Amino acid sequence: MSKKVLGQRFQLESKLGEGGMGSVYRALDLETRRSVAVKILRKDLSESRHARRRFAREARAAGMLDHPNIVAIYRFFDEARPYMVMEIADGVSMRRFVRREKPTHERLLGLAIQLCDALAHAHDRGIVHRDMKPDNIVVSHTPEGGDLVKVLDFGLARVRLPEISHLTRSGSALGTCSYMAPEQASGRPADERSDLYSLGVILYEAVCGRTPFTADDPASILYMHVHEEPRNPRSHNPDIHPELESLILRLMAKKPDKRPSNARILKEQLVSLRRLMRGEITVMEAEPVAVQGGIGLPQALPEAVPILEPLPGQSVSVLTADVPAFNLLTRGRNPLEATELEAELVENLEESVRQHDGRVLDRYGTRVVAAFCGADHGPRAVHSVQHMRTRVGAVLNRYALEVVPTVSAGVFGGELGERNSGDSWEEVAKQELMHGAARLERLSRKLPDDTLVSEDCLTEGLQAEHLRSLFVRGRREPIKVYRVKPA
Repeated sequence: MSKKVLGQRFQLESKLGEGGMGSVYRALDLETRRSVAVKILRKDLSESRHARRRFAREARAAGMLDHPNIVAIYRFFDEARPYMVMEIADGVSMRRFVRREKPTHERLLGLAIQLCDALAHAHDRGIVHRDMKPDNIVVSHTPEGGDLVKVLDFGLARVRLPEISHLTRSGSALGTCSYMAPEQASGRPADERSDLYSLGVILYEAVCGRTPFTADDPASILYMHVHEEPRNPRSHNPDIHPELESLILRLMAKKPDKRPSNARILKEQLVSLRRLMRGEITVMEAEPVAVQGGIGLPQALPEAVPILEPLPGQSVSVLTADVPAFNLLTRGRNPLEATELEAELVENLEESVRQHDGRVLDRYGTRVVAAFCGADHGPRAVHSVQHMRTRVGAVLNRYALEVVPTVSAGVFGGELGERNSGDSWEEVAKQELMHGAARLERLSRKLPDDTLVSEDCLTEGLQAEHLRSLFVRGRREPIKVYRVKPA
């Protein structure tokens, strides 16, 4: 091809690949003299505002990630034909690597462990890949002779069932369908566990030599992901270790809550399985307890026993959280886009509550009310807020929006009163404590990214400083308000 130069700096040398949004080229950075990859939006999409916005969100989302197992995004250029400059990933796709190298199962586990590290890093920042497949994974060799995995194309738009008419019989479209989680295939939102399902399909194909579901058209493959169980991997390859087969099938469970909770939990299981294959242990180690949080987030304390319904007189916490500048953020945007943004923000707020064993009680626009009971109810509420800020920040970044505070939050604790027959503890908690939580949430808007809590929420492990005292409806004496600073 001709040596075209973009922005008087990036000299295109050869095409590396092509996808639905654009083409990727190997290029030479004329300023630094290093090789880079350049992804250019397709010419026929460059006039589409939606396509340009989606392409920009992809670049910004991927630009938030900094991990050795994820291809780095260096810069984004909003030109007549937008393009992004990325790290060049020398190596081969995982599909070609498996066919050429025929790696042992133990070696495959090593690749999967690196993929878990990459996914955990992205998920901590609220980014779900949604298109994990062998063609989006590059495998190269390290100077020491080991394998190095690089994940491509983070931040892609969700794949929804109504878009099926846009899918073709091309290898790319069929490949995407072949690795899609059931919730994506049926049009429901994808979350972190959707990426783990896709990883299960990738491992299935690697050890069996075929994907679990095949058909002549994408619609049939999507239907199989939702409604049909895959054949046991050992029916294709009897040499597969039984524990590896069991793990792959758990990853491919139809219901997300039947899969490993997150990428870190899966990594521990993979490490244990690899030790078993090496003969270092004789039985699989117990599945680790799921904890929330991650890089930059405090770890939520694991529960030794299931959280039981609280009794009258026991302490609980009610959380009120909001994205206070939502109306300002959506000013001038069309109603459909504003509704889409609101739904995505609320989804992240509510998921953060659930991941810390809280109960969502109510929602008013972007304001979410939740209750926490059991051991460390206050710290779990605070940790869920810190998780919210990371996830909401990632969403706003993808929409090229910036606001402080991202999430305002107040946590108000107290003892449950007696309840009438038929009343749930959540309703009693909401009636008695929501007013106090709402007062603290409004006050926190003046203290960006600090969470305000009442004294009843404090425990020894929660670092907080006294801020002030205020009167709250239903309390005769003023309550002490504390601020929990960002971790």
